[in-house]
Amino acid sequence: MPKPVIRCEQVGKRFCRSLGASLRYGLADSLRRGFRQPPPAEPRPDEFWALREISFEAGPGECLGIIGPNGAGKSTLLKLINGDHRPDHGFVARRGAVTSLIRLGAGLQPLLSGRENIQIRCAELGFNSVEIEDLLPRIAAFSGLEKSLDAPVKGYSDGMYARLEFSIATSAPMDILLIDEVLAVGDIAFQMRCLKRLDELKRAGTTLLFVSHSEMNVRAIADRCLLLFDGEMLALGGTDALFRRYYEATGFLDRALEPMGLAPEMPEDFSGTAHLTALAVAAGADARARTGEPLRLRLEYRCSAPVEGTSLVLQFWSPTGLLLAVHDTAQHGETLRLATQGEALLELPCLPLAAGRYRLAGGFRTDGRWLGYRAELLQLSVTQARHGAPEGLVMIPGRLGLGA
Repeated sequence: MPKPVIRCEQVGKRFCRSLGASLRYGLADSLRRGFRQPPPAEPRPDEFWALREISFEAGPGECLGIIGPNGAGKSTLLKLINGDHRPDHGFVARRGAVTSLIRLGAGLQPLLSGRENIQIRCAELGFNSVEIEDLLPRIAAFSGLEKSLDAPVKGYSDGMYARLEFSIATSAPMDILLIDEVLAVGDIAFQMRCLKRLDELKRAGTTLLFVSHSEMNVRAIADRCLLLFDGEMLALGGTDALFRRYYEATGFLDRALEPMGLAPEMPEDFSGTAHLTALAVAAGADARARTGEPLRLRLEYRCSAPVEGTSLVLQFWSPTGLLLAVHDTAQHGETLRLATQGEALLELPCLPLAAGRYRLAGGFRTDGRWLGYRAELLQLSVTQARHGAPEGLVMIPGRLGLGA
């Protein structure tokens, strides 16, 4: 089995929301390094995880599609692999030189002509003058910019920028190519030519990381996909399964089952005599939600007066409004006594939900009657198990006994 060309292991990247805080934290981290102390493991105030615990490998001649909504961390991941940023956690390993198409127009000189930009960029890629003269007409023909080749690039449209950059960057085989939505500004005919060129590069052994919101383009070129949400890796697997998981997580698929009576309506919010005020994944060594693994939730509640003999009910809803699972303490023979306010820790020994995004709702219920209800307690991101591919909506645990 060939060695991976790109390997990311538990990669995390933090950013700061303000310049002042960034300067303070930078100074504090410099002092820590002077005393040989590591930086804080968790984000400080004004910091957030842009990426967290991202792990994958990509081999030679493979295209890994990276999908997810805006702000999921797709571009940040490419910049880490390109060397524009350094990870705050984990490591990124690469074998070979990287060619990137991440920022539209970043590698072009606006005051120079298209011809001059081709000559300069090809020289930067290591071609000599004879090779550049041979490549120039082919690059111009592929981009379709023969008539504009001697005009200053500053007069080019975004589509013309993308054509020229893509044509130069893919003019010869390379080790690694990073692409971030560069094809989105091109017309459909040019996109089809680009996909054909990318397929040729794959067959020549180039490793591709391809970020795009175009399902057509990703399906045409990607061998596998990585699904990101809010900087977290929800799943890694086949393109078909991951796009379905993506659409389910964003609520795009309408999976309502009203005709079968399986889609009860969500109650409206009300405080009542007892209600939950907060719900969060409990902090710990691994405060994550993964398919088939334990989940610890910390909750806070408030009551107008002490309550006897009630039960806690948590509902797991899909983004499309389908009730997928319920945890009811009464089903386990457990009733609760609530003070006027307090907090508790709920431990679920096995989370059966597949990778995706879920909304947790619920409250306290007595004799089938809600004492209070909140429809938006927690947006839970569930990542796939450390082993296995994402399948179905739920994972059913069990024990198998072999033999007589």
